[in-house]
Formats: sequence, structure tokens, C-alpha cells
Amino acid sequence: MDKPLSYDSLKSVLKHMSLKKREAINRQNPALRTISSSVPYVLENVVISNATFETDGRRWFTKSAWLQKSDLPIILVPTRDVVTLEETELTILQGNFSQAQFRVNKSDEEVLEQLFDDYIRNGTVVRGTLCIDGIPQFLKRRRENEGDLKIKVTNLELDIYGTKDYEHFIWFIDLDVLENVKFLAVENSLELLDKPEIQTCKNLTAIVKFGPGFPSVDQLRRLRNQHLYLKYYGFSLHELQLLVEDWITTGREVGTRFTWENHQFELEDVLGILQHLKTHFGAVEAGSNGNSTTLKMREDRELVMFCGKIQSGRDINYLFEMQVVAITPATGIGPT
Repeated sequence: MDKPLSYDSLKSVLKHMSLKKREAINRQNPALRTISSSVPYVLENVVISNATFETDGRRWFTKSAWLQKSDLPIILVPTRDVVTLEETELTILQGNFSQAQFRVNKSDEEVLEQLFDDYIRNGTVVRGTLCIDGIPQFLKRRRENEGDLKIKVTNLELDIYGTKDYEHFIWFIDLDVLENVKFLAVENSLELLDKPEIQTCKNLTAIVKFGPGFPSVDQLRRLRNQHLYLKYYGFSLHELQLLVEDWITTGREVGTRFTWENHQFELEDVLGILQHLKTHFGAVEAGSNGNSTTLKMREDRELVMFCGKIQSGRDINYLFEMQVVAITPATGIGPT
């Protein structure tokens, strides 16, 4: 006869189960529910906003319910204006389909906080992407009291509007695990580029919606990401030239890569940029081949600049790219 699992063994098994299996066990075996409540989840994707919580394809959308005043039956008022009762209309979506809709005797903030506490536990792992699309009010008051809460996130996507919002959630993310960050750079959020964890994460994608001058070249120079992907139509050729010069003089590490995507780029635009840089840095040019230009950096490395492309629906978007590569000692040239 097989021995039952020990308490610690059972916790280990639960920790590695999918969310779907865990929730099924909670429904079928109340005795395991208490143990499961203390074990962190392994989640695929999580989205947190000021009105929604989403994980693993299921989305909870909160909205203040509306009640009729008995003395004014034709006037509807939000429940937050009624002292005796506060309700929230909660909609649960599975994919794009409504799975359930009901009212609960809690405020929308209380609902979101309960969802957060149920799924975001110390040690929770988000295997896909954590997307922060707004800050619920309860997070703004919990920072100082939650020092023991850390979740493991590899991919972080930000749609926030300032460093103050950033401080409300970054405290519960294990920065030793964080690798990839993608954020919408607006005027108030550009200071995020000065955060050490943003400057040094493995891959950084910055989508800039403002015109020239955002972000500054100095901010880009300070970044030390292995791959910086900049989607920015306002980035100028002169700014690019300054960035290339900085990469050469500071001796970036082998493998460091920069991609500039401009939705207006045609192939001829990128080739013109390469020709300009080839002419400007001609004194240190090591060689060129077709749609690429190579500049010498040190004895053991060089900077290869080239034209890349990505498929966007039926269209092709052309990119300017550059990467630091090692020089093969036997031939004196970088890899092809």
C-alpha cells in the first residue's frame, strides 16, 4: 500500500501544478484547500490594472453597481454614494466570452485586493508576462507593510504614467529574476530609464510616443542592456551618430545589440543611414558588405551595423540594427 504524501511533499506537488488543476483540487477536496492556500501559484500571464485583474486567460472586471433611491425611483446613484450599502458588479471573462456576472457586497477596491491576495503570494511564479496597466488604490497603501512579498517575474510590461506608479509595485518583484522589460515611454515615465534595474535588465523595449527630445541621448548612453529595442519615430540621425560613437569609445560587451524601429522607414532610408555612418566613421571602418557596415572597436571586437526587417501583417518594416561581435583571431574578422 502506497504511503500518503507528507505535508511538505504535498506542498511541493501543489506548487508545480497548473492553476487549473489547483483550483479543481480546491473544489473537490476541502481538506487540501487549507494547504493549497499557503502554497504560491505558477501562473502563465498576469494583468493588473485599476479596474481589472487577469491571469491565465481569465479576467475579472469590476464596476461600481448602481442602486435606485427609494424616494427618487427614476434617479440612479453609484453605490459608493449610498452609506448603507456598497456593491460591485463583477464580470468574469474567459477569453473573449462572458462566463459569469454577479454583484458582491464589497467595493471594487476590496474585490481587486482579494483577487491580488488570492493569486499573488510570496513565491508566486509568472512564467509568461506580468503587465501593469494602472495601479489599484489598495497597492498604493500597502508598500511599507509587505516587505516579505516577492514574486518571480521574467517578463514585465508597463503602461504607467510616472515613477510614483512604478514605486507602488516594483517592491514585490524579485529583481534577480527579471530579464525583459517593455514600457510605453511618455514624458512622465521617462525617468524609468534612470532606474538601475531598468538600465541593466537583459532586454529593454522602449516605445516612445512623443516627438524629438524624448528620451535624451544621455539616457540611452547610460543603458547597459544586452538588447535595447527602441520604437521611436522622433529619434534623429545625429542622435544615432552620438550613440554609435559612445558604443565605440566605451567598448560595449560582445553580444550587446541595439535595434531602432521607425514605422516610416523604407529600405532606402536604412541604407542611407548606413552610408552616412560609414562616411562619418570612415577612419575606423573595418569593412562593409552589402547592407552592413563594420567599425573597429578594440583588438578583440567590432561593431556591425546592418539593415534588419520584421513582418507586420502584410507589410515589412525595416530596422536599423547594430551589434558588438567578437573578432575571430585566425581571420581578423567577425562572424558572418
